[in-house]
Amino acid sequence: MARLTEREIDKITNEFYSCFCGINLSEAVSGISFVCSDSRNEEVRGFGCKYSIYVLVKEDACIVSYAPQYDDFFKKLQDVSTVDILTAVDTSFKIKKMQLMKFRQECVQEYGNAQVLKKADYPLYEEFFRLTSPTADPTGWLQEYFEEKVEKEYFTGYFMNGKLVSVCDAPDMPYMEDVIQHTGIVTLKNERRKGYAKLTAALAAHHLVENGICPQWECHVENTASIALAESIGYEKYGVAYIFEE
Repeated sequence: MARLTEREIDKITNEFYSCFCGINLSEAVSGISFVCSDSRNEEVRGFGCKYSIYVLVKEDACIVSYAPQYDDFFKKLQDVSTVDILTAVDTSFKIKKMQLMKFRQECVQEYGNAQVLKKADYPLYEEFFRLTSPTADPTGWLQEYFEEKVEKEYFTGYFMNGKLVSVCDAPDMPYMEDVIQHTGIVTLKNERRKGYAKLTAALAAHHLVENGICPQWECHVENTASIALAESIGYEKYGVAYIFEE
């Protein structure tokens, strides 16, 4: 695949979040749009839940996408402001607030000991996984998941003294798989604040763009460290999503 251009990344990112909203975001550039959709009652692939309410605030636009059972609730909000909508949603539901990021341009050119992971790295990855997820049982699924993703060259990791100390993984995507890819980042607790996460995530974004895949990043709005990390490697703020999970 050919390397993505900034214009292509913009287009893919808009298309991806359009799938969540049920409306073409390139057309909903200002004002408030309400979208009642049966798709909000479907489990979001890779998330294990339904996004029954999904409100995206982006620049001057507010898109309110919701399942039909909440139609009466949102009909009462048709003539109020974005602030009033967000207040009503936040007061009435347990809302998750996510900062959505769009990749703009590469800011890192050297990656230290970060590498694209291969199948032969699985023993090191399993050791890393057990250290960072001590309550999870990897038996029967982790190796298959790892090998599937590294076959696509979606995993990157930082090596120190023969160990993986930071890993950028690649969860299943709910929409547009193999067109856009989220890059989660995890670092061993005692190896944080050493720059390993930045170099690992920068390589992940670089490798995706080089292979025609759009990088995607989002995190809780309170996670200022994750936002700063994303910005340091070339992401910029895209919008904020207010989500009610069921």
